[in-house]
Amino acid sequence: MNSSTRLTLIERVRQADRDERCWEDFVDSYKNYIYVIIRKFKLSNELCDDMLQDILVQLWKSLPQFDYRPQECRFRTWLSIVCCSVVKNHLKSKAGRKMLKETEYEESIHALDQFSEPEIERIAESEWKNFIAEKAFDNIRPRLTDKMLLVFEASIEERPDKDVASEIGCSEASVRVYRQRVRNSLMKEIIRLNDELDAG
Repeated sequence: MNSSTRLTLIERVRQADRDERCWEDFVDSYKNYIYVIIRKFKLSNELCDDMLQDILVQLWKSLPQFDYRPQECRFRTWLSIVCCSVVKNHLKSKAGRKMLKETEYEESIHALDQFSEPEIERIAESEWKNFIAEKAFDNIRPRLTDKMLLVFEASIEERPDKDVASEIGCSEASVRVYRQRVRNSLMKEIIRLNDELDAG
């Protein structure tokens, strides 16, 4: 994504004369999150891919009318509602057709029926945290040394500092310093991404 802020990106994709680069930035920023939401409906990989494209088409049409009010609704919540709506409309359109009788469709429609707006918001919140954490780590990874990466992975596995220090050939104090540096970088990137991609 380019240096545009989150609000600038959202405002740019809402314009009728938005350019292709602007849309590419938007898709690059949000497509993985959209896919995570789609996967909640227990669809096949192929159908998830189709739904992703349908949702992107719907967003292309809907964003110019989207009234962004972060104090009332997070962008990720609105995005999740659009995802649910597109998937639900697609599945309901199969009503009465033989395809609907397939287990995949029956399970998916049942899953969708369980999603009230508060439930969608809860899922959006939970999945967003995972999405942002993974995106943040991917972003900072190139700036981390091999030792910092090893220490961070060891901390996730809850391995003792003494064992890690012995493995990478440094003191336990250095292990703690490496771990804190990674955490600080990760938290700064998480804050930056949340600022850039969502508000509220």
